[in-house]
Amino acid sequence: MRLPRFLSICEAGARLRVELPWLLDDPRGFAAEFDAGALEWTLSLGARTVDQGRTEGHIEVNLSGEPGGAYRLVLCAGERELWKQDIYCQPTLSRTPEQIDALAKVYAPVLLFSAKEEYFPVSLGSLLGAPAVKASDDTVHVETVHGDLAVPLAQLDEFLRYNGHADYLLDQSAFDAEKVFDQVRGDFRGSTVYYSYLEDEASGRTFLNFHTFYAFDPKTGIARFLGVGPHVFDRESLTFVFGRGGEPECIVLSGHLEGQRILYFDSLKFWSEGRVRMSIPDDRLAAVQGHAVVSVAEGSHALYPTPGVYHISVLAELAGHVLGSLCSLLGIEQPAEDHLLDHQVLLPPALVSARHASYALRPLRIDLLRSEPLPESDLYDPATTSLVFSGYWVDVPGFANERFPPFSSREVDPASWVDGAHPWNWDELPGGVVEHNLALARTIAAETASAHFGLMKSS
Repeated sequence: MRLPRFLSICEAGARLRVELPWLLDDPRGFAAEFDAGALEWTLSLGARTVDQGRTEGHIEVNLSGEPGGAYRLVLCAGERELWKQDIYCQPTLSRTPEQIDALAKVYAPVLLFSAKEEYFPVSLGSLLGAPAVKASDDTVHVETVHGDLAVPLAQLDEFLRYNGHADYLLDQSAFDAEKVFDQVRGDFRGSTVYYSYLEDEASGRTFLNFHTFYAFDPKTGIARFLGVGPHVFDRESLTFVFGRGGEPECIVLSGHLEGQRILYFDSLKFWSEGRVRMSIPDDRLAAVQGHAVVSVAEGSHALYPTPGVYHISVLAELAGHVLGSLCSLLGIEQPAEDHLLDHQVLLPPALVSARHASYALRPLRIDLLRSEPLPESDLYDPATTSLVFSGYWVDVPGFANERFPPFSSREVDPASWVDGAHPWNWDELPGGVVEHNLALARTIAAETASAHFGLMKSS
């Protein structure tokens, strides 16, 4: 099947270069389809128009001196809007890619899963290019400017790279009938975690994000049974925030949608901001040789500051691992497995264990997002080209749809995303919760060696 190629991003840094392959390759066919030849275009950042003009297939804008962010390109034929797409551009950064990579290696977290977790973070190449995906005859339906289009799963990556309309939705109602993505579960021995880096000129703060991607979010319990939450594709993140002088200020963990009431063990603590902010350094934050331990929720993969059971609407999920000591403290049923299983801990590359696997740490390089990949290197993953798609990857039945990085709120408006997070206060929890977390960190550390020590204060 020949897929449409509406817009190609050639460069998105200090210079933005865009081409319209359909218009360039087949101007008569384009005119017949859209009743238009040359198009008027406008590039904006928020409410501000950055540049505008008229094109017959090529657009180029000098963004030197402009801030990084999600720019919106709108194409019109007279008064009729034909296309709108968000394009993430990072014209300048104060740190080099090598410096950002070194920073990411220092702060890369330890991920702690439940004993029953079956899905693990995959690379973007595996997300869209797994053998089961490429061999599938299934399709995903997308309502496009040409009408309803059934995109073969084997060609989904190509479609995303050249058809990144901001309103496109990968419709799950007729998606993955063969349960292909349910089969792409990843391997804890070969997991991948990505990082990205942002700078906020107004506040002088910088943001180091760590991203995990999953092919499927199965949820747990009654939510999975009712089918109101499970969905194809999932992305989670945590963010380290640094002040103007480069000192670490806090970690922000994303859990669920804004406005959803989240309860920790029913009544110990609750919030509805969807994310929490923990000040650092803090001796109460569990860490292994300087690397923060972050609990991952079973099924949903949401990230939490402490292991335990969290309730969100009809969803109840276990994050991380609960030892018998915490169960005794709270008067709840003891876990079947009190000790950590091999697959429950994913270590950053700087830590090595005889039992637990270390994940691959890869750069997201949102400063190099483009439709055609560059050659692979230690500091560039060609599979990131799919992230130029600015529409909705995640179609969640019964909930709001979601975009992938770099078009989620943590990248589009990082300052507000961080400042609007719920401030986590360890003093609101029993002291035994903190001791439980530190005991888990000591257990992991006891069988872990490091290539170098991080800068965060170790537990």
